[in-house]
Amino acid sequence: MFNASLQTDIFPCKGLSGISNKKAAWPERRLTMEGWSHANLRQYTFFAGLSDESLLRLSKKVRLAQLTAGTPIITEGVPAKAFYFLAKGEIEIIQKGPSGTKTTMSVASSGEGVGEVVLLTCSHRTNTVTAKSNVTIYELSKQDFSDMILTESACIDMPEEKAQGCSLFNQMKTLTPFARLESDKIYALTEALTEKEYAPGETIIRQGDRGDAYFIIKSGRVAVLKKQKDDQEKLLAELGPGDAFGEEALIRDLPRNATIRTKEKTTVFALNKKAFERIMEATFVKNIFPEDFVNVYEKSDNIVILDARIPPEFEEEHIKGAINIPIEWLRDQYAELDKNKEYYTYCTNDSRGMVAAFLLNINGFKAKIIRGGLSAWPGSVSFGSNGIHWPKQLGETATS
Repeated sequence: MFNASLQTDIFPCKGLSGISNKKAAWPERRLTMEGWSHANLRQYTFFAGLSDESLLRLSKKVRLAQLTAGTPIITEGVPAKAFYFLAKGEIEIIQKGPSGTKTTMSVASSGEGVGEVVLLTCSHRTNTVTAKSNVTIYELSKQDFSDMILTESACIDMPEEKAQGCSLFNQMKTLTPFARLESDKIYALTEALTEKEYAPGETIIRQGDRGDAYFIIKSGRVAVLKKQKDDQEKLLAELGPGDAFGEEALIRDLPRNATIRTKEKTTVFALNKKAFERIMEATFVKNIFPEDFVNVYEKSDNIVILDARIPPEFEEEHIKGAINIPIEWLRDQYAELDKNKEYYTYCTNDSRGMVAAFLLNINGFKAKIIRGGLSAWPGSVSFGSNGIHWPKQLGETATS
């Protein structure tokens, strides 16, 4: 487990903040919905270990609200008031960047909760949470939440465990690869991540080695180097804080295709292969089978088919209407891609298409891999260089 420093004086916290400071947003209602049982609370991970008696006692302390889309629920920077869990609809978790721009970090739906970490650490809110649709949401007050943590046997170890992971949890939410993960998956990450420090000029991964971990830079800078035919290393890119590397060897189960060497003192988070597959790959590599896709893709203007192979392979044969951005170039093309589009990636079989879908999804795009790739494609194909190659702008047509 990551050895984060403990925060002391977890309870009690000082200061409260209501939803948008409007008391009217929270009518005084208890769990009296027709057909609703206290046992429904067990669907929320945080309450899963409680007995029926404890759930019944807890249900008498929970308040219900029905909010319209756009209503603020949590405001970034204010002290924590309550733990919220969602019964119906969707809520948006939004973070303000250094420049003031707002980014949607994730969307939570029925069965998910928000706000427990700040209650456990007495810290201020780090994100704003807003109703994305009309929602039915439940509130457990800070005091009642604290009482549950301190008195319920199923929760007795939670304060220490959560406090240990909270510092890392907050860091994870600010890093692109993890920002769109659900809270329970970030908690799982805090258990699996290790922190490593490297001196200037030290090699983190070496071209040709087997891949055993995924890396995220906490501080410092690294060079991405690739050995050429003359054995000389060519600089492909430089990466800094928040950047990640190492996913391709894990997803494709191939040796490392580049060397990563530090340019200065560098600290990284390392995620082992097993945890990467269980948490990251399972979340961000989403599939669609060609037979489910072939009859609909030409009828939608919102779909982009992305061929992740190199141009010579693309020119030999590709799915009709596809664009060509090899995975080696994809990181440089995010700014040219429209996040309102849906992306369907592929290669000859699966592996490069999987990497492309993973990279797009962790960067806020909506992407799925067409399973089986071109080898399994039953639809129309094209030949020649009539796709789009980097550095052409998307929307232009390359000439043969």
